[in-house]
Amino acid sequence: MKVVLINPSPVTGKNEKYYGQSWPPLGILLIGTILKKKGHRVLLLDQASNGFNYEKLMRLIKRFDPDVLGISSMTMAFLSSIKIAHMVKAWNLNIKIVLGHYHPTVCAKKILEKYGHLIDYCVRGENEYILANLLDHLEKSPNKKPNDILGISYRNNDIVKNTSDCPLTINLDDLPFFDFSLLNKKYHQNLAGIELMDSNFMGPFFSRGCPYSCTYCAVSKFSKRQYRIKSPERMVEEFLYLNSKGFTEIAFVDDNFIINRKKVLKFCKLLSKENLDINWHIEIRVDSVSKPLLDQLVSAGCKSINFGIESANQRILDYYNKGITPEQSLRAIKTAKQANINFVIGLFMLGAPFETLTECQNTIQFALNSGLDYFFLNIVEIFPGIPIWEDLISRNLINENQGWETSTRIIDLTHSEAQRQMLLSMIKKAYKEFISFKRVKWIFKTIPEILTSSYKRRIGINFLKNIGNGAKTIVRLRNMQLSGFGRFKVDKKA
Repeated sequence: MKVVLINPSPVTGKNEKYYGQSWPPLGILLIGTILKKKGHRVLLLDQASNGFNYEKLMRLIKRFDPDVLGISSMTMAFLSSIKIAHMVKAWNLNIKIVLGHYHPTVCAKKILEKYGHLIDYCVRGENEYILANLLDHLEKSPNKKPNDILGISYRNNDIVKNTSDCPLTINLDDLPFFDFSLLNKKYHQNLAGIELMDSNFMGPFFSRGCPYSCTYCAVSKFSKRQYRIKSPERMVEEFLYLNSKGFTEIAFVDDNFIINRKKVLKFCKLLSKENLDINWHIEIRVDSVSKPLLDQLVSAGCKSINFGIESANQRILDYYNKGITPEQSLRAIKTAKQANINFVIGLFMLGAPFETLTECQNTIQFALNSGLDYFFLNIVEIFPGIPIWEDLISRNLINENQGWETSTRIIDLTHSEAQRQMLLSMIKKAYKEFISFKRVKWIFKTIPEILTSSYKRRIGINFLKNIGNGAKTIVRLRNMQLSGFGRFKVDKKA
């Protein structure tokens, strides 16, 4: 069959532009790889990264003339998915349209009840073979309902039908390597739309799932709290494959890279023997840090760490069910510096339900004074399926039958207009302070590291070349962080 797979652009405000990291669309890239291996013709369109408008997207779809259209539909891009589906069905009613990813997993019934005239199937859960199974059915039995295909929802005589859940992919080693011929662009590391490195960039995964249950996070729901990890040998083999394809910057999309320390250490040991020219980057919890472990990561090529710090207030951390303390975050930052991690980055969230402005300011000051090389201050958003969503429904602060189609900033529900404006002003001021001349002391302290680190030097030169006086970065960071997009935890995954 002829299949178009689409990674749609997130929905932003009327006059806003999305400046998030241009990540390779790993989910549909892997699905497309599997479909090609099964003999289907596949066209992958990454609207989010290429910036296609809808008219150009339709021209590309019409030129390919597909039998099936598959859309990777995260919450932030759900309404874009519906717009694309409407345009496609207006052109050709016979094209089968399939939605997959997180939002169709948790909202399949609502989607099909409201948009069943546009959406033929919702694929639920984290298993790349569901769409392939559905296509096999459509080829062999196009007039028969797919009752035996696990993990799908569809509408039959205005009644939504759900087949049984499809098991998660357990043995990650069995998944094929990505077929990069499906991508029509090169991806680069960027910060708020400003390219930091001109090297080819890719975001593979070593593991999937998370055993933790943070209340703001969708991963536990999507992966059913089942943690799985590739073998170290397979991960090194994948690095060799990526190196052969010209990739030199690797950002793991794992939600917590070092849950399985034994396998991570073995991976580092095996990778160090290969002497590859690849820099890699990870996200980890602050309570999983130790100097010996970080030393091994650095020796194998790890250049940066993202710490999910979230808040400097224990009350808010407890509400998030994060299971950490601010003191642990400070120790983790210090330890990472001692291990010579090139860039230590903090991820923060502001605007939890009924979080005070004083608490928000505590977090901002923590970010500015903790020794981080960079930080992200994100406005908290909620969406169907996460525990905070359920909590705010129980408090009658959100109507689950009205707010399910998009994410919602919590501060729009629990804070006054004056409080919201004050918080946004605090965030803007923090970024200006971080990049302003008040950081001269930090800059002079960093100069020796830049002079001795070719990696930092390359980033510094490219950064200055692209942004000049830094004003563009302030504006773009403001637009990106204030939108709340930064901490949607499954947007990079299958």
